[in-house]
Amino acid sequence: MRFARLSSSATRRRQLVRFRRLFEHAREHSPFYRRLYREAGVDRLVIRDWADIERVPMVDKALLRALPTQDLMTGPITPDLVRITTSGSSGEPFVIYQARMEQYTSHVRVFAMLWELGWRPWQRILMLTRLEPEAVLPVEQDLGLLTRLRRGFGLFERDIASIYTPPAEVLRWLDAHANAPVLWSTPGIITILCDFLEEQGRRYQFKLVVLTSETLSRTLRARCERLLGAPVVSHYGLQECPTIGHDPGDGGYFRIQSHACMLELVNTRIEGEEDGTLGDVVLTNLINHTMPFIRYRTGDTSEVLPRPDCPAKVLGLILGRVDDVLTLPGGRRFAHHHAHALFMDFPLCAQFKFVQYPDGRLALRLRLRDGEAPEAVRDAALARWRTRFAEVPLAVEFVGAIMPVDARTGKFKNIERLSGPP
Repeated sequence: MRFARLSSSATRRRQLVRFRRLFEHAREHSPFYRRLYREAGVDRLVIRDWADIERVPMVDKALLRALPTQDLMTGPITPDLVRITTSGSSGEPFVIYQARMEQYTSHVRVFAMLWELGWRPWQRILMLTRLEPEAVLPVEQDLGLLTRLRRGFGLFERDIASIYTPPAEVLRWLDAHANAPVLWSTPGIITILCDFLEEQGRRYQFKLVVLTSETLSRTLRARCERLLGAPVVSHYGLQECPTIGHDPGDGGYFRIQSHACMLELVNTRIEGEEDGTLGDVVLTNLINHTMPFIRYRTGDTSEVLPRPDCPAKVLGLILGRVDDVLTLPGGRRFAHHHAHALFMDFPLCAQFKFVQYPDGRLALRLRLRDGEAPEAVRDAALARWRTRFAEVPLAVEFVGAIMPVDARTGKFKNIERLSGPP
């Protein structure tokens, strides 16, 4: 991409210029960053080299979530801004704003990644996702031109199969689109598909499989390549920076879109012979000047690669959230994106988590917001559950404290199989 042919030192020099502009903009226009930098003694700092960047204090989601949203902004919240919500991977989601042009560049980076991988705009993309087939994608809402090109010229064609579709129907859908070059999904959903393919003794021959939103293990990558007949690309991004990079599977590392984000690895350490050296990923989104993320601890842990362009241009494999896949009565499977679709926008709770006990019972754990009545919340939660899984019993359990993240990954598991009694 734009910095791809630059050396790591040249990349860092250009990132430094962009970081300085963002830092000065946030310091002047964001109440939070103005206060933070004044207290840290960097309110008059001029960013000239990497040592200056390291003087800038880091932030994390817990700190930002506790603030009024307007304090983070560099301008007023207006209807023309794009509002998105984080996935809740650290335990509780929060709202992010960006300008439409900033959101536009996020979409363009995804298409640029696909182009680099061999896809072309006249080729169809199959999407196995939580959305319904008739859904309008967020990219189509933000870029109306895409919809006009799709309808008028057959460009940017996509077909959607919902995760609520019975697996046998999904196979018929795949059969009908067997010539489509790209299959787009998530590791949790693709695990369910691979399970069913193995049960049916079926295989496919796609040209490319792109998986996003969750950590892709080496085992699942190999399984997908065997059953789907295509290279598997892991797309790495956060709502705080939707496209950070991608791992095409040919070298064991992510190729970073260095013009759009700047990465650092801090707190490097060795955690066992198998893992090697690990570091915590710190992100600066160089695009979003509306609600800046400057030296932001993502909560992800990455392998530290022994090469000079890490992490300026490449990043080792990510140790992130890996949710379990639950088995419902009758053999249906329940993955992270089922839970996300049902409860990510549930306003009555601050945190939710699905668990399955060893005897197969399912429970939804909720941490209430202040002032909410438990019985009313229980009724509302069960009403949502029954819109998709009316035949499946679900217990609702309330917890008083914040549910912890996974000690190893630093991520919150929205879905977990338990090994012992409650």
